[in-house]
Amino acid sequence: MQTNTTSQSSTLMTEEQPQLGKTELLLKNVRKMPLFRQLIPLEAAVGWPIPLRKDGKVYITLPFYGCTPQKGQTLLFPPFATLTLNWANLIPVEYVNLRFRNPAPNLNWEGQIGTFPHPAIAQITRGEYLDKRRELLGMYDEMLDSLSQNNPFAPEWNQHFSQNLRLLIEPSLEPYYRVLGEKFFQRFLPQ
Repeated sequence: MQTNTTSQSSTLMTEEQPQLGKTELLLKNVRKMPLFRQLIPLEAAVGWPIPLRKDGKVYITLPFYGCTPQKGQTLLFPPFATLTLNWANLIPVEYVNLRFRNPAPNLNWEGQIGTFPHPAIAQITRGEYLDKRRELLGMYDEMLDSLSQNNPFAPEWNQHFSQNLRLLIEPSLEPYYRVLGEKFFQRFLPQ
């Protein structure tokens, strides 16, 4: 079993793409994992990562949600699963089926909940969106590495991260993100 998870981890980081940060490369390559192929539909989207520190270790939780492309927009559906990986080695430590373990019965977990692009990004070009996305994912790398080393975040860094996350997060998915990563979103996107 250890050999299998180690090979999954190395699959996530083997592509030589020096321009991509660790988080961005993970989001791109998670689809190659046998675990993903067995449990997640190929048409699923990978949501914004949710950092987690537990027992002195740092983890990254990836939510998966449904999406259906249509003319000029994509229909969004609630998250249906999460995969948590150890940040140090990207070995999966937990898979959660959110249809089985419903973390918030008061939310609608079935049917369409929104569309992409959302109003905050509807007027920017695809290239601008991809640049902003890459910047935010790079900031996730900084955050996760800082958490691993117990380094504090500068107030300016916190503010910049929060602004980028606020711009890019899909408003219709935000309530679900808040349930899945309550402390993280309370800190970086206070209500």
